[in-house]
Amino acid sequence: MGYRKLALSFASIILLVLSVLIPPLSFLIWIAFAPLLIAVEKEKAVKTFLLGLWVGTFFSSALLYWITRYELRIFLNIIALAIPFFGFFALLTRWLKCRYDHNLVNVFAPPLAWSTVSFFYSLTPVNILGDQIAMFQAPLFPSLVRITGSSGIAFLILTANSLLAVLFIEKKKHALNGLFLLLVLLALGTLNTNFFSTSFPIRVALIQHNFPIASEWRDLHQKEILDTYERVIREIGETADLIVFPQYGLPKDVLREPEWLERLARFKNTSILLSTYVPKIPGGRLTEGERFDTALLFSPAEPVQEYRAITPPPFRRIGQVPGNERKPLLIKGNKIGVMLCYEDAHPKEGRAWIQNKAELLFALSNPGHFLGTLLPHYHLLHDRIRAIETGRFVVRVSPNGFSAVINPNGKVVIQSKLNEARIVRETIYPTSYETPFTRIGPILTPALSCLTLVLLMGSYVRDSMKRLARNRR
Repeated sequence: MGYRKLALSFASIILLVLSVLIPPLSFLIWIAFAPLLIAVEKEKAVKTFLLGLWVGTFFSSALLYWITRYELRIFLNIIALAIPFFGFFALLTRWLKCRYDHNLVNVFAPPLAWSTVSFFYSLTPVNILGDQIAMFQAPLFPSLVRITGSSGIAFLILTANSLLAVLFIEKKKHALNGLFLLLVLLALGTLNTNFFSTSFPIRVALIQHNFPIASEWRDLHQKEILDTYERVIREIGETADLIVFPQYGLPKDVLREPEWLERLARFKNTSILLSTYVPKIPGGRLTEGERFDTALLFSPAEPVQEYRAITPPPFRRIGQVPGNERKPLLIKGNKIGVMLCYEDAHPKEGRAWIQNKAELLFALSNPGHFLGTLLPHYHLLHDRIRAIETGRFVVRVSPNGFSAVINPNGKVVIQSKLNEARIVRETIYPTSYETPFTRIGPILTPALSCLTLVLLMGSYVRDSMKRLARNRR
């Protein structure tokens, strides 16, 4: 492996790391893979795989470094799964290019390889890894994301990089033509869609109380926590249709003892949505043992409504018992879906709520362990993508930020800062139409994986027929 190819792979490393660690430089992802693709051109299989591993090690570490704030063991487990992604991608790209001497295959081998590896990784605990290269760019192209999800943007990112690599290696005009067509497609993808409300607007108040996440602090300040919740509800209850608190461990089982919040909801004629852990067994401990990660909705005239998180974070063992039903909660006759903790990172979560007729989406989480990292930014980006995919307003609330209201085009209407106590007020509008993505789902990666399989089989059949013809001679 020559110094030139190592230098090229290192150039990809620098561009990829900058694109994920410095948000204003996220556009570099459109050129970051090109040096790696040039480096693996006509390289031997083992060296190609190693170059992919080399790049994947740095990219995955930069993307997922925030996990070390929680537990180093989890970080190492996830990194061990994530790094081979790039090796398999580079190897499959090389294989397709070597087996087919055709301009189209030469251009589309990298995006096909990426989509195929993404599909197989979707069956593992790191199932959204393939879409993460599109995380910063997807909100810029709502018309495309509404059809394909973020995987479509990942495909286009790899296509752009492939065209640049082909242009550098072969200097052919078709690569320039391809880049022009891609720019036109991306320009069309920036167009917004008009959304129409199916009901009356809802005035929401998002409560970012900025309490610390540490359980020791919560134990020492139980009265302050409960007093703050009550004071806020009393102060703003009559001016908001819905008061939304973040995911936060309350020092009280408000599911089994709902009278306090039910009384406040009736007194101020408002609804209250919050998320907390509740013990699986009544009377159990709130901070350990088997617990549900639960969203609770208290209304003036209805019994408390509950949603239990179905998708827990991978690799963590915190006693969380998953729920088994996505039944929308009701506020003023409107159906709402709730994504708790890590759930908003999954495209399937938003789509599942829309299939259950949710007209609004709420994302409640508590990334307090990861303040000072990019995770709060990542959460906000995922929520913007969920808004576009589903065609719904998404309301995000976190204890320490970000808290935001996002419209169906993925635009942040209003947003808090990190580490500030703030009440964010906005009006949101229920919608009921289905986007192409919610109707057909994330079919792009399975479809492209099938195409790659056809190419693999076609190559095998072609070579077998050639060998048979030679033997007959």
